[in-house]
Amino acid sequence: MKITICACASRTFIDKEKVAQLAAAAKQAGMDVEIVADLCELCECHAPKVHEIAQSTIVACHARAVKSLMAFAGENVCQSIDLRSQPLDDVLQALGIAAAPAAAADEWREQLAAFPSKLGEDAWYPTLDKDACAECGKCFEFCPFGVYEMVNDRVKVVRPQHCKNNCPACARQCPTSAIIFPKYDRSPINGGEEMEERAVRLDSKELYGELLRRRLIERNKSPLR
Repeated sequence: MKITICACASRTFIDKEKVAQLAAAAKQAGMDVEIVADLCELCECHAPKVHEIAQSTIVACHARAVKSLMAFAGENVCQSIDLRSQPLDDVLQALGIAAAPAAAADEWREQLAAFPSKLGEDAWYPTLDKDACAECGKCFEFCPFGVYEMVNDRVKVVRPQHCKNNCPACARQCPTSAIIFPKYDRSPINGGEEMEERAVRLDSKELYGELLRRRLIERNKSPLR
């Protein structure tokens, strides 16, 4: 059995010590273990490795977030386990394995420490829960950065890299809570089931101002013709 554990390297939503202890326990149980620095980044880039990951048991964040991430990359999830919100003991029980001695996690701690942190430029972008999406297009109409498009009357995320880092404004506009930002800190925007996020609508003028500033910067970078 292979398990793939997401370290969420640039954020602190998944406890790195839990990751190291889980990896040690899985290896002790004879499993094939791999830790990836950032599952969001791999899915954003449609990395070929995502197909391999989809065949494994994915241990990462909320199940809805993992499903939407993999769907964005064109893959289905075989099995996923939530390490973000579940205690380590519950994850070990779900996998049917026992905890390993603390020292056994040292090699995994070293690997985690070596992952680069990209906070501020890591893979922040929306994914869509198509089981909940009403295809209303409000996110497409609202987003000033061109992240979404309507394709055959269905909403798609087409330019994830255009999304403004740490801005979940479009998710706050979604009437069915179908927009997921896995790197956000509160549910349901991060894919969790709890209603931690209040329905606070941001001023769209601020977002459009940011868009204009970004376009001006890009225009100034362009060589004169």
